[in-house]
Amino acid sequence: MSQSQISPSPAADDPNDALVPHVVEDPDTGLPWPDPTAPEPEFVTLAQFLFEAVAETTDDCLVEPDGVCRHGHPSWLLRLGVI
Repeated sequence: MSQSQISPSPAADDPNDALVPHVVEDPDTGLPWPDPTAPEPEFVTLAQFLFEAVAETTDDCLVEPDGVCRHGHPSWLLRLGVI
């Protein structure tokens, strides 16, 4: 099957399927968080962070799900606004 025969996915036009905007600053202090240096985890991984009560930060450190590492990077759950 060639590329011209593949129809576009309807999900590509679905506004509810858009990327989740990142929370770029600490809601308590208003100070900006550093840019992520690790790739964003998949949804299943985010759920595991909540279940296991330990989460990766945006620079691959391990913290509590609502934590910030000693380098100032928030957990992915904070960065994505999950908690």
